Amino acid sequence: MATKKAASTKKATAKKPAAANTTVRTVRAEAKPEAAPVVRTAVTSGKSGVKLPSNIVNIVLAELVGTFVLTLVALATFTDSGALYVGLALAVLVFAVGAVSGTHINPAVTFGLWATRKLKSILVPFYWGAQLLGAMLALIVTNWVSDSSTNLSFNHFWNFNWGIFACELVGAAVFLFGLTAVLSRRELSAGVRAIGVGLTLTIGLVAGGSLLSTLKAQDVAAYQKDSQSSQTDKSAKAPDVPYSAYVKGITANPAIALATTNHSDSELGVSTTDSTTYSYFTSSVILGTLIGAALGGNLYLLIAGRNKND
Repeated sequence: MATKKAASTKKATAKKPAAANTTVRTVRAEAKPEAAPVVRTAVTSGKSGVKLPSNIVNIVLAELVGTFVLTLVALATFTDSGALYVGLALAVLVFAVGAVSGTHINPAVTFGLWATRKLKSILVPFYWGAQLLGAMLALIVTNWVSDSSTNLSFNHFWNFNWGIFACELVGAAVFLFGLTAVLSRRELSAGVRAIGVGLTLTIGLVAGGSLLSTLKAQDVAAYQKDSQSSQTDKSAKAPDVPYSAYVKGITANPAIALATTNHSDSELGVSTTDSTTYSYFTSSVILGTLIGAALGGNLYLLIAGRNKND
């Protein structure tokens, strides 16, 4: 009996270290959450949107040069086939500097990407400044090469025209709809993306340009009718030439619009003493392109669904 009691005592004594081991494991398991605050602090500092990217100078230069080249092409090709040339130029530029700045080279694109939460707010002024400067440099170089002087007037800046607003809105919306769709296809190669972006701009310019042609036809027909009436009735006031008749074509790009001039009275065969060259950069163009870009980009996200990783 004494032996059995001794054995049971030894077993009971032998079990105690196991309880101690269990206690040690519990303490270690409870100690793990202490590392969590360090991880959260690192993530929070990584998501800070205050700091500028280290290659901000490269981004500004890429946007300046890209807008300069695209504006040169646009100024030289305001024809029926001009949309194709501008689209091809954009495709080449996307392939060349897309990895540096994303090749916005268009204030409307920058605004559209910002509206779809794909661009930090702090970067918008840098993009816009580089784009507008690049467009003005293109105009200066064009005047220098052609040995001409284009003194732009912005007196018509606040003259809002609903027809031009609608044409620019449609062109920018179609462009950003296609652009957002191309950028969302991450499996595409860089070359395919570049071609896709160029084609979407071409389609946007064609869509907006067709509306502009219809608008011009209607306005000119109404103008001719009113002119005939004024000739019959000498007391009636001669009608003004519709603004749409002065417009060379839509741009879907406020930067290019800044460097674009409207037709002059002499080019339209209108007898007048006003020889001022007016810029196409108006409130109608700015609001139309920016609102259209935001609508087009968000419309695609609404249809396709936002990416959870965005």
